[in-house]
Amino acid sequence: MTLRWKTVFMAVFLACLTMVAGRPVAAHPHVWIDLRTTVMLDDAGRVAAIGQEWLFDPMYTAYATVGIDIASDSGQRMLADLIDDSMKNLRDYDFFMRVRADGARQDFAAPRDFSASLREGRLQYRFTVPLAQPVDPRAQDLDIAVFDPTYYIDMVHLEGDVVAFRGPNPGNCSARILAPTPDMNAIMAAQSADQDSNPDDTLGAQFAETVIVTCK
Repeated sequence: MTLRWKTVFMAVFLACLTMVAGRPVAAHPHVWIDLRTTVMLDDAGRVAAIGQEWLFDPMYTAYATVGIDIASDSGQRMLADLIDDSMKNLRDYDFFMRVRADGARQDFAAPRDFSASLREGRLQYRFTVPLAQPVDPRAQDLDIAVFDPTYYIDMVHLEGDVVAFRGPNPGNCSARILAPTPDMNAIMAAQSADQDSNPDDTLGAQFAETVIVTCK
């Protein structure tokens, strides 16, 4: 595993993981996350923050929580340390989020309200990321995508789920989720990718869903 790939991998998994059972694995993705997105509005009706819920797959959950007694105080502290370190590391990768207003990528402030827990036996992260500058979705075209740039992790919204809105007059806003349309080159690159190769940090964007936000 190259040093560059280790850096990306540590951003989510805290530099604590190796491949399961030490087996070589080809093709991406290797980890799966179900998403939920909440768009948070301020008093002026601007999009001020994006809330995220990440529900990790059972295999990764078992690996990441080995040795953690969730029912104990020490186990809860370990989960708190896990999400705390993850937020610090993910800051360098924009929390695996891309928010664009009229096509221009937006910056983020420090995350808040983050926590880690188990939900029906699966590791769940919850966190909110404020925008550095709120965006008026009535005046600008706003879209959101959540993805691992290297596509090591597949990140999609729960099937049939809808994007939620929170804040004053949330009923004036709606969102639709556009499925990704990767080209054949991207599909072939994902199928041939290996854990020991240099990761392509442009691959994940081609497999990312896009949330289109509309407000009246």
